[in-house]
Amino acid sequence: MTSKRLLLGVLLVLPVAMYLGSLVISGAVNFRSLEDLGDPLAKANWSDSIQFTRSDEQLWTVDSLDGKIAVVSFFFTSCPTICPAMNFHLKEAHDRLYGFKDLIFISCTVDPQTDVPVVLHAYKERLGVDGSNKWEFITGQREDLYALANAYYLVAMQDSSAAGGYTHSQSAVILDWNGHLRSRITDDGNLLGVYDVSEPYLVDQLVEDVRVLVKEHRKIKMGQ
Repeated sequence: MTSKRLLLGVLLVLPVAMYLGSLVISGAVNFRSLEDLGDPLAKANWSDSIQFTRSDEQLWTVDSLDGKIAVVSFFFTSCPTICPAMNFHLKEAHDRLYGFKDLIFISCTVDPQTDVPVVLHAYKERLGVDGSNKWEFITGQREDLYALANAYYLVAMQDSSAAGGYTHSQSAVILDWNGHLRSRITDDGNLLGVYDVSEPYLVDQLVEDVRVLVKEHRKIKMGQ
């Protein structure tokens, strides 16, 4: 009698479990989403005429991010302090998220005088991502790079008192496919805003939150 009841219970529960599983896989169920903080470039009156240069010497503009989820950070190749740890952790995130189609990592230099495209390309090789189309290293006019950092609520500036002569944020931001800043709400109810990529646990949160956005993007593209 007990075995019959167990079998009946399985038969009743299995269809429900299969249905819920199919919804999760298809993206029809979202258990959480990220806060939408709007378009920071619109708030900064960003000019569409501003151009940057990639490590392969091709021109790049922020319009290149349209339709993509982006992880944006600032660094410089000769940084003697936080940049090696930052980009080590960002590479871990890059490798864990590499399979997602509509995702790009953008690392902008704060020292464009030194970090010309050939230098950025060599740095990309040393980091082991020279064959990746998921990570772009960007240079350009100093004032444009710093304005971009400020628009994304990050710091980028010359600083003679700092090691290497520059100060910049050790954090990254996440942008959605519309160029909007997105962020999680922390357990204590505060907006995280930026992700300190020198901290492994915050890199884990960044990876988790990018996956949330990927799921949301897929749902939108499927018209759900």
